[in-house]
Amino acid sequence: MAGPVIEVEALTRSFGPVRALAGVDLAAEPGTVLALLGPNGAGKTTLVRILATLLRPDSGRACVAGYDVCADAGAVRSVIGLAGQYAAVDEMLTGRENLELAGLLYHLSRREYKRRAAVALERFGLTSAADRMVKTYSGGMRRRLDIAASLAGRPPVLFLDEPTTGLDPRTRNDLWDFVRELVASGTTVLLTTQYMEEAERLADRIAVLAAGRVIAQGTAAELKDRVGGGMVEARVTRPADLHRAATVLAGVGGGQPRTDPDQRQVTIPARNGTADLLAAGRRFEGNGIALDDLGIRHPTLEDVFLALTGDAAPGSPQDPQQATASPAAAAAEPGMPPGRATHPAAPAARTNPVTAARDIAGIARRTLLHMTRTPQAILFAIQPVMILVLFRYVLGGAIKVPGISYVDYFVPAVFLEAMMLGTMATAIGLADDLRSGIIDRFRSLPMARSAVLAGRTIADLGRCVLALALMTGLAVVVGFRFHGTIPGALAAMALIVAFGFAFSWFNAAIGLITKDPETAQVAGVLPFFLLMFASSAIVPVSTMPGWLQPFARDQPFSVTASAVRALLQGGATHQWIWQSLAWSAGILIVFAVTAVRLYRNITA
Repeated sequence: MAGPVIEVEALTRSFGPVRALAGVDLAAEPGTVLALLGPNGAGKTTLVRILATLLRPDSGRACVAGYDVCADAGAVRSVIGLAGQYAAVDEMLTGRENLELAGLLYHLSRREYKRRAAVALERFGLTSAADRMVKTYSGGMRRRLDIAASLAGRPPVLFLDEPTTGLDPRTRNDLWDFVRELVASGTTVLLTTQYMEEAERLADRIAVLAAGRVIAQGTAAELKDRVGGGMVEARVTRPADLHRAATVLAGVGGGQPRTDPDQRQVTIPARNGTADLLAAGRRFEGNGIALDDLGIRHPTLEDVFLALTGDAAPGSPQDPQQATASPAAAAAEPGMPPGRATHPAAPAARTNPVTAARDIAGIARRTLLHMTRTPQAILFAIQPVMILVLFRYVLGGAIKVPGISYVDYFVPAVFLEAMMLGTMATAIGLADDLRSGIIDRFRSLPMARSAVLAGRTIADLGRCVLALALMTGLAVVVGFRFHGTIPGALAAMALIVAFGFAFSWFNAAIGLITKDPETAQVAGVLPFFLLMFASSAIVPVSTMPGWLQPFARDQPFSVTASAVRALLQGGATHQWIWQSLAWSAGILIVFAVTAVRLYRNITA
């Protein structure tokens, strides 16, 4: 395309009183690397998240490949790749499954995403580990998989947010080589880094951010010229002399001296070259400061960074978005340039019902694979079994219900319990995806925005239905009997499923609010125990304290348990069926809308 691929004008963003971006202007030309340097808290990650459509700016304008990040967010997602500080790969899937899921969510055909997955595995040296779960991968392997996962889309714009943090030197060099290959084939790269060597080796232009503003930009050579032609550098013999040496050197050169206690060095920009060097030597000698070395060296990019930002780097407040920046990366297959011509235009970024259904199915399959590979998931099935056994053989003999055996009275509550506990996996799974950064990856892809929530709730509902079937068989073993009609039994199961699906959306909202799996589990258990044990599911309402009876009679667990019990035993259902359906519909509508809004407004 003609003109800049990335354009940012007067961009601002605040998080409460914290001003993360305070009017940023910058541009990146096609087929180049623009590096962003700056201390923690400078706004680098916030800027990347805005450009990746994960965060909306307060004001200003930003365009990627000609698309506005706010007005054309769907189109932007179709032309970008995002890789953050941490590899956003699914630990419970294999390397191959991660890549194939990415290809599916880029709306490739099955044959094509399988082919690209195989090519990417070979390109990144992961073929031998392709069918191992990612939780067995090393950090370097996860980073390579993270980048390989975005090969499917061949996006022409790549955002790298400190991509080599924590990598060993060899893996880092391999990544640098890969970035050079991408740029040579036409990809435009925006790179944030705190490694000066990385910026110097890769960047065509560098922008330095501080306090949410671009304070300098240009090539590495141009930025070094701002410091001056050289640096006077002295290494003192005695560490105790370092502070005094900095004071002595303050009157020489063109800036403030900088000390390095580990190297016993003090450095200052040389305004007048050798004249400053000679002046420094005389001052040291006159003050009796012994030196191991004194000389002039050319300025480095680190000198530029420290001269422009002062001492902000080591102890600055963190960028409000820095800690949760999450990965999703992009690239192109070897020999296949990722230029604009290979990528879908803006209309293709808008999902239709067919592609949305495919996206939902892909997320649902991923969730079901998690279930089969997570041994601790059996805990959600064990508790209803324990409750059933406890009330059948330990407590059941002490509880009498007129006109019905206690096991027939109590089993509907066990069915509902199994369903509610099963839906807690929705909260835990979403919170875990948020913490690991996988949600950010999904949100940066050109997939249906509804797919993550719908796919997970549908898959979790499927597991709940299986648990319900198993609990039904176990209930028969311990003495439960159906006394109603087959249509009545089917209607009872339908009520239970509807109740569970509604609560899966309640738990989806819990997971998105808590953003932590352990907290999500606790938050999901509390309403479950309140609804179950303060209901007519275990004992008749008439046996409860008077102050509790109105709540216990009319709350959703009670009316659904009463409706299910009546349908299974062939009794009168009264108004319970309609009350149960009304409760389920209300919970579904309220919490589905809440969860969707929370998902769309995720900022960290």
